[in-house]
Amino acid sequence: MTTNKILTLVLWALLLQACGQTGPLYMPDSPPPIYVPKQDK
Repeated sequence: MTTNKILTLVLWALLLQACGQTGPLYMPDSPPPIYVPKQDK
């Protein structure tokens, strides 16, 4: 049960990295092509 959740989180992390959205608190409010920490507070 727990390992399944961890695997899901890892998969999500890989998908996010593949998309180029490796932000700690990245909100899908307006997903830009390039992650800009300055613009996202």
